[in-house]
Amino acid sequence: AFELMGKRNLAVELLDFWRGRLEQQQIEDGAELTAATEAMIRLARFEGRPADEYHLAVQLLAKVRQQIDRLYWPAHLTEAELLAEKDNASDAARALFDALRLNPRCSEAWYHLGLLAIDSFDFDRAEQAITQLHKINSEHLLADVLEVRMLLVQREVVGAEVIIAKALKINPDQRDMLSLAAAAKALRFDEAALEEAFNRFDEAGPGSPQAHMVVGRYLSLARQYDWGESVLREAIRRQPNYSEPRIELGLLLMQAGREEAAQRELRRAARLDPFNRRVSNQLQLVDELLNYDRIETEHFVIKYKKGIDAVLARDMALWVEPMYQQVTGAFEHRPARQTLIEIMPDEKWFGVRITGMPEIWTIAACTGDVISLTPPRSGAFQRGAYHWTNMLRHEFVHTVTLDQTSNRLPHWFTEACAVSQEITERGYRTCQLLAGALQAEKLFSLEDLTWAFVRPKKPTDRPLAYAQSDWMLEFVAARYGHKAIVAMLEMFRDGVSDAEAITKMTSQSPAAFFEAFKQWATEQVRQWGLHSQEPIDGLPTDPAGALNLSDARIAELLADHPRHVELLRIAALRALEGPDAEEARRAVLRYAAARPVDPLSYRQLVELAVRTNRPDEMIAALEQLDRTESLHGRWAYQLAQLHRKAGRLDIAAAAAQRSLDHEPYNGTYRELAATLELQRKNPEHALHHLESMAILEPTKVIHQRRLAALYLKLGRHDESLQAAHKALELDPQADVERFLEESN
Repeated sequence: AFELMGKRNLAVELLDFWRGRLEQQQIEDGAELTAATEAMIRLARFEGRPADEYHLAVQLLAKVRQQIDRLYWPAHLTEAELLAEKDNASDAARALFDALRLNPRCSEAWYHLGLLAIDSFDFDRAEQAITQLHKINSEHLLADVLEVRMLLVQREVVGAEVIIAKALKINPDQRDMLSLAAAAKALRFDEAALEEAFNRFDEAGPGSPQAHMVVGRYLSLARQYDWGESVLREAIRRQPNYSEPRIELGLLLMQAGREEAAQRELRRAARLDPFNRRVSNQLQLVDELLNYDRIETEHFVIKYKKGIDAVLARDMALWVEPMYQQVTGAFEHRPARQTLIEIMPDEKWFGVRITGMPEIWTIAACTGDVISLTPPRSGAFQRGAYHWTNMLRHEFVHTVTLDQTSNRLPHWFTEACAVSQEITERGYRTCQLLAGALQAEKLFSLEDLTWAFVRPKKPTDRPLAYAQSDWMLEFVAARYGHKAIVAMLEMFRDGVSDAEAITKMTSQSPAAFFEAFKQWATEQVRQWGLHSQEPIDGLPTDPAGALNLSDARIAELLADHPRHVELLRIAALRALEGPDAEEARRAVLRYAAARPVDPLSYRQLVELAVRTNRPDEMIAALEQLDRTESLHGRWAYQLAQLHRKAGRLDIAAAAAQRSLDHEPYNGTYRELAATLELQRKNPEHALHHLESMAILEPTKVIHQRRLAALYLKLGRHDESLQAAHKALELDPQADVERFLEESN
């Protein structure tokens, strides 16, 4: 009570008595020892030394649970609260379930389980906790607090304010609700209303940092970094020994890319609370990041760990500025600051960089002015090859649109913008996913679309959300023009919701817009060849049975149904089993015309082109595969070889570069790229690839010898000499005498 009244000196005086009792080890009652432990923890927070008491608190609570009173559930609850404070969510949840096994109606346990669920965006489990609290009390305050927190995370401010108003009508001084009321004003981006909300909170809790802490966290979630920082610093000023706002500030500064400032705050937080997992993870990371090598261009800073990731960073430095011009031109906006790109060494460090924990599902993420990614290479804790230029372009669109709207646009819209600017075309599986969802009436509503990204309920939800968002934006551009997209971004900057923006732009209600979109999408699916078709009598529905039909029967069915796509696919597969390559080619081409999105046709056409001696047809098929399949650079590499053989060196070099856009660490692809640049009389570009080869394979003499020769040719004598000496270090018999003589 004294703490809530702002009288911390009196609170400390009361709590200090219990520290003396604990030091004298005079407490053997379970309830009293648990309460005294809670007092000790609270006192340590006031005095700025929670670390000193953490292990003792754990030991005392274990003594209650294991020796004094195994059925005393509040000991489990206190332990859970302590673990949650250290960001040890899994152990905290275990302790909460232990408490609930002893007391299924423990409101505080259900409440804290709900908080853990909200922190991980698991809204289904949060709803379960709210339901359990309502079973205990149909108007349970903690249920309302959980629901408001969940709604604010979802940016459902209107719904949250309804619950807040109801709760404050019952108890006008309820501090949790007053702090959440302030957060709601912040998420409306109403600074005057926020100041009033802070003043109202201070009437109930003078000098308390609670409201500023809560608001700062929600502003950080909303990527309002500058505003969030100022609010969190006020929380720190109010109670300097309170570790939570310092932790949140350190994490916010990391997300904003202000790593030196983040390091200072995280070190201060670690002194107050060295057992917090996110703090220790982030501090270890930022200490490493500040020692990374860096390459700076006009609009980007690229950071990477010294070693083979320099290969990717060097490629990136050549590519980002042209990308900048293309993306900023498309959205008619240039970010106010340089974009920081961080190549993390593996997926564990990438997870720590983005969430504070080593577990994360994706390979790249944007937090505003910062883009972090895992390298496209194989090895321990790596995700393997992927189209890194496509991914980086996607993430930079986020940087642009977030800056353009002051981080105020719906998640689905920013993802739609990002996918719309990707280099690769829509893949076959994505087309199948969209067609299936449309035909089964399983497309997401506008309300559900954003949260399908954050908390998918089944494995297909997240990829469907990406694909549907892009599809809807494609519809907007097709029906209303690309300028409509830029206009909607401007509306989001002014705080307009997606439903309101759609209505203003299309003069339709969101429901009518969605129906028009589905009609347009139905025609798209027909063009893809994935539309629903009437079943054919005599055609087995199972693939194996259909392929067992005789050639004569397939020909008979085709005569009656010449445009039936599934029948054309079966005919193509059957023809491929036969000896006649020309007949197979014709059948595959018919199927490709009917279902142009299926890569099966193009893979087969590559092989058939060899058998029928049609190199141009092979190139066309490879180009289509290269546009739609992004997990490797094999198709582009084959194209480079074909074009080189035909003497089309410029086209071959472009294809070789595309192979490296998927697999920059592939030495075979890199060597072909270097060779082509030399053949094109482009020694500077060739040098780039040869230097990368030397980084990838530092023990191979041939790379140093080639570098010595090329440096010499370019008149860079000192570097030629260095490469020649490096070759001799690797092999004293290396043939580099000419380079040593001519470079001296």
